[in-house]
Amino acid sequence: MRTLVGFLGIAVLLSAQAPKPVPPPHQLTADEKAEIIGGITELGKRISLIRAQQHDAALLADVEIYHKALAWMLRYPEEIYNRNYVGFARVVIAKGLDRARSLEKGQAPWTTRKGHVPRAYRSRVDDGLQPYAVVIPAAYDGRTPMRLDLVLHGRNATLSEVSFLAGHEQPRTPDLYTDRIELHVFGRTNNAYRWSGEADVFEALEAVKHHYRIDPDRIVLRGFSMGGAGAWHIGLHYPSDWAGIEAGAGFTETIQYAKQVNLDPHVRAMLRIYDAIDYARNVFNVPTVGYGGELDAQLRASVNIQEQLKSEGVNWTPWRALFLVGPQMGHRFHPDSRVESEAFLESHLPRKDQDEIQFVTYTTRYNRCAWVTVEGLEKHYERTEVMAMRSTEGVVVTTRNVALLRLDGSPKRVRLDGQEVSSPSGVYVRRQGRWEADKGGQNGLRKVHGLQGPIDDAFMESFVVVKPAGAESRRLTRFREEYAKYLRADVREVTDSELTPDQIRDSNLVLFGEPWSNQVMGRVMKDLPVRWDRKTIKVGRQTFDARTHTLVMIYPNPLNRKRYVVLNTGHTFGEKEFKGTNALLYARIGDWGVLNEGGEVVASGLMREDWNFN
Repeated sequence: MRTLVGFLGIAVLLSAQAPKPVPPPHQLTADEKAEIIGGITELGKRISLIRAQQHDAALLADVEIYHKALAWMLRYPEEIYNRNYVGFARVVIAKGLDRARSLEKGQAPWTTRKGHVPRAYRSRVDDGLQPYAVVIPAAYDGRTPMRLDLVLHGRNATLSEVSFLAGHEQPRTPDLYTDRIELHVFGRTNNAYRWSGEADVFEALEAVKHHYRIDPDRIVLRGFSMGGAGAWHIGLHYPSDWAGIEAGAGFTETIQYAKQVNLDPHVRAMLRIYDAIDYARNVFNVPTVGYGGELDAQLRASVNIQEQLKSEGVNWTPWRALFLVGPQMGHRFHPDSRVESEAFLESHLPRKDQDEIQFVTYTTRYNRCAWVTVEGLEKHYERTEVMAMRSTEGVVVTTRNVALLRLDGSPKRVRLDGQEVSSPSGVYVRRQGRWEADKGGQNGLRKVHGLQGPIDDAFMESFVVVKPAGAESRRLTRFREEYAKYLRADVREVTDSELTPDQIRDSNLVLFGEPWSNQVMGRVMKDLPVRWDRKTIKVGRQTFDARTHTLVMIYPNPLNRKRYVVLNTGHTFGEKEFKGTNALLYARIGDWGVLNEGGEVVASGLMREDWNFN
């Protein structure tokens, strides 16, 4: 059943949807454990042989993921949630060995298999193996580009690599579609597709595009529950990447959903990184379906988007947006709503070029919509707008909070905020309230895409931990353990003397220690806008006792200005937040912070657009 477009009236009880308690794990018997260890050992031997044969790395990953799944099952016995996981392990052993034997012979029959097919890739973020699965219809011939539906799963407190692989090796439900490929991302389990979970979505998509013929103008993003939150977030932050979005339930803001109170102003500002409600206007740029069950608290996610559009004075009737409510439905997709959603999305395929763009962002991390790219902001975490219209006569653009703008296509005539201006490069810079062609002569650092902070942003791209030889800190131990457990990969670590030029070139550097204990930190410290010696830490106008405090921060790496350097921290949230609602996985410190001996934050904040302090 379709709601009226202006539907805003159902009262919904807000809920943070904390995960349900998980029963005690199954304790493996001696025989069960021996069976799994045997599978790990046999797979490991065959993988070593295949690696020596130098087979295609992508195909090897499709085998290695079965080995990882089994090894991590024993690594985290608390994730053997019930005896079914023994059965899952047996499926993974059998299928993994079957693939290994085939690849030893130079064959990879799963690459042409139809139906559910688990696959994997190595992540550029941490070199960790990550699984994904595709559903290939019988009609796929490998020659004709096909529609792709990228599906984001809901929260599953018992999800692991073993259950994910086994579930797609032995699917329990019939395939729904004959006219498209489905991509099911693992998403590094349960993080609402944030940080490296967000990177997983795009890396899995990149892998599927490499292996299968995908029509780039018929890629639809779908998700329900936590997957709905992910679809709202990724769909509205990257509005020109999709031919359509279907977001069911989930959440679209943090304060009310996760019941957050007394947040510091800079932390509250950083909620605008992920709160999809702040990006509601971007539905203008992509056909969007928002759905919730009439009796579901998470209907509020869709209602939030509608209320935000209304508050901006937007009449979205002519836009490509549809808001549905499943009558008398709880936390499920009503069958009639599903049919209507599918018909709506299908009617807007394939994706078409846009001559009009209405784009909103709050950070240069999310800075692109079709032919418009916001290269620089006047101030981060404040509302930034680009309203652009192109025609044969030129381009007319109005902006808000934009300092540097790129327009693709080299339009001959450009009118920017009422001012006629031309730029051979298509890049325009705003200085003292006036637009002019950017000639690449800007001096000093600026916050730009992928180098805008906060600290947690460093873990969306390739990173390497650099530590002093023979030293270990509690923060590094915690980061290493939590990253592996909750983001499903081991962090890459080297000592300060082992760091290579290639790692400096390719990766963000996460430095643990002090300037006198970590030689890499000592090298970069002289070029950071802080001072840290054995007695004091000076940050802006504030000074702290270095004997009882530690500095954490993010900054463009002085050894490679295209990458970050991070001091003394991993993610600024931890196990408590990972175990709670995934809406809690937001940035906690900012660009810098000072910690006391107990690890408590005594000062923190954001840096200016020039990477300096106020």
